[in-house]
Amino acid sequence: MSEQDSGGVAREYRRTRRMPPQAALTMTAGVLVGAISVFAMTESRASVEHGFALAVWTVLVVRMVLEQWRARTSVTADGVTVRGALRTRTWAWSDIYRIRVEDDKQGFPRWSGYLYALDGRRARLPHIDEYQMPDPIAEVADLYATAVRLGLVSPQTRPDVEARIERGARRRTARRRSAVVALVVAAAMFVLDGWLLFTDRPTHTFLLVMCVPLICQPLAFLALDRVGEVRAARTT
Repeated sequence: MSEQDSGGVAREYRRTRRMPPQAALTMTAGVLVGAISVFAMTESRASVEHGFALAVWTVLVVRMVLEQWRARTSVTADGVTVRGALRTRTWAWSDIYRIRVEDDKQGFPRWSGYLYALDGRRARLPHIDEYQMPDPIAEVADLYATAVRLGLVSPQTRPDVEARIERGARRRTARRRSAVVALVVAAAMFVLDGWLLFTDRPTHTFLLVMCVPLICQPLAFLALDRVGEVRAARTT
């Protein structure tokens, strides 16, 4: 179906401009850490720490490479298709509630397009961001206005869907903060492990630096999520 036949809603967004500098930096760091881990494993006996670091960074780099070159967002009169690093998802217009650009101060890109389904779930729209277009806010506004004009989506606000969207936002906040807690715990465990090594005491690097933070993160998430829900209930 041509763009004229679909009323101007048919569009495709892919990487056509520069890569986000944070992504390039992360991939470079991943390659360096992987090379160091392989060198350490060949020069001395293989360790759990080196193998774990190599596996984690390899997965991270491969995922980011796929996100940059494979991911794209396709819009037609039938719906919106998001092809991510590993899977492809399609939403019919009847299942779409809103398409928005949101400010994620802790993420990159900072300004990204998101699709909200009627169940309140959010999906990022790849390459609808400030790195691939000069004004993503205007682009998404035009796309949504076109969909409304063609009767593909309803502009009416639904309180039940908005409540689910707000709930999802609180959970994402709790998840980000729990990740920060895990990083702080990992730093503390690293210092503790260094102190044990300095005082000639038995060290447990993998247990302290890896396992303890991984255990703390879900516990912190549950606590922070509960606090967020209590605060939200007080404001309503």
